[in-house]
Amino acid sequence: MLLGFANIFFRRIENRAWIFPLVLTTALAHSLYIGAFTIAAGHCLLTNFYEFFSLIAYTLLVSYMIVELKPKQVAAGTGMMVALVGFVFQLVSSLGTSPDHDRGFAEIFRDPIFNTHVTSAVFGYAALTLATIYGALYLLLYRSMRRNKFGVLFYEVPSLDHLERFGIRATAIGFCFLSVAIVFGAILAAKTHASFGFGNYLLDPKTLATVLIWLVFGITLIARRVARLEGRKIVILWMSGFGLALISMTIINSFITDFHNFL
Repeated sequence: MLLGFANIFFRRIENRAWIFPLVLTTALAHSLYIGAFTIAAGHCLLTNFYEFFSLIAYTLLVSYMIVELKPKQVAAGTGMMVALVGFVFQLVSSLGTSPDHDRGFAEIFRDPIFNTHVTSAVFGYAALTLATIYGALYLLLYRSMRRNKFGVLFYEVPSLDHLERFGIRATAIGFCFLSVAIVFGAILAAKTHASFGFGNYLLDPKTLATVLIWLVFGITLIARRVARLEGRKIVILWMSGFGLALISMTIINSFITDFHNFL
């Protein structure tokens, strides 16, 4: 798939209808792999970073297919970027995953509520990452247009209007999946860690950060629909939400919250 997008990008091939079934086949093959792995191992791709990387590659590809990919209209710039990131994640996963990694994982990884919670969160953050890619390309293209200077990359990047539209779609998908993750996270907290207390769950820094991210992206969708906010302002708004997501996944996860220690 990566070679297909690279071929379109560098050779600027006009006939691109063949890339759609190629991407669809790749997603289907990855779905079968995840299903077979889950049945054989007895848990989803969540017990270590190598498995997790494969799930990230898959969710990013699926998000891209939902947001942008059409049978006859393919922008190789964004497609190649998504394919490259997904390829790197899957390569690391394939090289690092081994049968030894399946030993000694916590029983919670068999819990369907936990799997729904984490998988929804991964889908949500993958879609929001995709929205950030569109936002970054939007700002770069906008700046290049103002300076009347264009690089090779922008020959295969969608227009500003399309980038904004794709970014809003990705934001909507991420918002929906993040909503599911928050709900199932609350159910999981009540079921698995009753001593922690539902009130403490709501006040946990990780939970607060996630809800704040959810609110930012929700406000983005409302501002786009109700206030008709558009252009750079709406792009910067949804990219600020991704900045909060990075803080949540790094600083808060590593140094502040202790809620997820029971995993």
